[in-house]
Formats: sequence, structure tokens, C-alpha cells
Amino acid sequence: MSVTDEQLSASAVATAAGLSESWAWKARDQGVLHEPHFEDAVVALRVYAFVSQIVWPGNRRPRSARQDLELWQSSAVEAARQAVDDPYTTPETALWVLEDSVRIVTTPAQRAAFDLEHLDGRVAFRIPIGRWIAELPDAIGALPRRRRRSPKTTT
Repeated sequence: MSVTDEQLSASAVATAAGLSESWAWKARDQGVLHEPHFEDAVVALRVYAFVSQIVWPGNRRPRSARQDLELWQSSAVEAARQAVDDPYTTPETALWVLEDSVRIVTTPAQRAAFDLEHLDGRVAFRIPIGRWIAELPDAIGALPRRRRRSPKTTT
């Protein structure tokens, strides 16, 4: 589902994601956002902002210490980024994040099966990426024209 082929600035990605620009800079420094930015970066940034704040039960994390992305966090961001163009993604698609894995489920049947097979008392987070993806056209359409980047052309 491609909303636009237009490149977005890091500031526009943050605005479309409903986040402050500081999240875009943090994501860039962590290797989550790289030029050029398109609509998949908006969803990736939203997921990054969410998963970077998760501290699993039993783990301690000093607030002032710099936190590198863990594998499960990178996996969650990339799964969300890929879901943007996946033809099976619907507004009901959800990204389940567990301490050791991530999983995308689309249908209520998949959601129930995942719950029965994988959760069983485990801590998990369900991120509504399908809804976020469905909101992309409106979020990008609402951006002021100056916050978008025109594609570079070479002659």
C-alpha cells in the first residue's frame, strides 16, 4: 500500500507519526531511519518510539544510560516497516511483541491462535500497526507542503 512516492523529511516523518522531532533524531542515531524517508518510515518511527520504552519485568534499565536497540526491538520495527507494503495488511493487523520474538497477525482467527499458542501468561504488547497504516494517507496528506521533500533528479 503505497501512499506516495514522495520523499519525506525526518521532521515530516515525526509529524505524520504524531511524535516530536527528537524521536526522529533518536531513530536516525539508532539506525532506524535512513534516507530517503517514505511512508514506511512513519510506521517504523511509531513502533520504534513504542518498543524503545519497553522494560520487561525483571529487567532494570537506568533512564540516563544510552540504550542500543535489542534484536527484538529491531525486529519489531522492521516487521512494521514491511507490513506497510504487504497486501495482506488490513486495519485489523496487529504486531505482537514479546521479549524474545515478534509476530504479525491479521485475522481474528490468527489472533486467537497466537494467544493460545504463544501467550499463556507471558507478558506481551499488541501494537495496532494495521490501524496506523490505514491512517497514513490522512497523516501524510495533512503535512504542509514545505515539510515534504521533492525527489532529487539528475540530468
